[in-house]
Amino acid sequence: MISDYVNDWLTIIETMQNENTYKLAWGRSILETIGEKEINDDIVILFDELSPKIIKYYWNQIYFFNLKQGSNRTPEIVTAVNEMIKKYQTEHNSNIPVWYEKAEAYFMSQKEYYKKMITRVSITLTKDVSWRFMRSGDNNLELYVLDRKKRMIRFTKKQAEQLKEYRYILTQLLNYRWAQLLEQFNTAPRIASKVKGLSNAKLKRNSLTKFKNILLESFDEKPVDFYTGKILKENDITVDHVIPWSFMYSDDIWNLVLTSKSNNSKKSNTIPTEDDIERLKQRNRELLYKSQSSAIIKSLQESIDNGYVDKFYASIRA
Repeated sequence: MISDYVNDWLTIIETMQNENTYKLAWGRSILETIGEKEINDDIVILFDELSPKIIKYYWNQIYFFNLKQGSNRTPEIVTAVNEMIKKYQTEHNSNIPVWYEKAEAYFMSQKEYYKKMITRVSITLTKDVSWRFMRSGDNNLELYVLDRKKRMIRFTKKQAEQLKEYRYILTQLLNYRWAQLLEQFNTAPRIASKVKGLSNAKLKRNSLTKFKNILLESFDEKPVDFYTGKILKENDITVDHVIPWSFMYSDDIWNLVLTSKSNNSKKSNTIPTEDDIERLKQRNRELLYKSQSSAIIKSLQESIDNGYVDKFYASIRA
């Protein structure tokens, strides 16, 4: 039987009012932190323990998926994370997105800067999130003891044990609400998958080798670069998502083309041009005609019938 305390968490998640995703990130970070701890007594969690996790959530959502986290003004934590992204890009002279788990090592080497950013996020949590999270309508549910002056929260041993036991369910509910909220601010596809994927920090692109072979077979003569029209060298061929993978979050043959490795690297998450889109649609019609695979034919036909290229292109430019 679910305890009254866990029911209080369920009530908060169900009834919370959000102008941005702060509360969802706050709740998610608490559950992740509780899950990492050995519970032998009451648990104290400092805001500075939660802030790096919250930075991670926003880094991955912003850098990889360009997801807006609020309706009007840019939330302060998002502003801070954007500054960290720019610093990382400048330092590494690259706009190619990396997961925060990889970037974190760099920031930990920049001790003073990293400490400043964590403190900045913790102050925002103190002002705007930590106390509001416990409000449900006119009621204030005692989910934890809050000390805003010391920037920490305390859980009894029993509360911590119950959160650890139910953290998976509660996390999935937070992710679901997070995705619901993001759908109000974004037109990107597969938002639920993107938010849920951030929970395990193991999002990886699938191998595109099979698509490379399919695309190579579609050429009557030597393969050419989709973007430049130049003949591709055998050791310099790679598969590219015309509409960036970080937006689509999937590998669909109707969105994949051959290009050189250098072009692929330079393109990164750049939005394609209208000319690229028109050539992609023409390529899909030609590939549909040439393909012998029923699965490929089905995917291409579905994309053409439903206007996927135009629809997703319109969404990414919105």
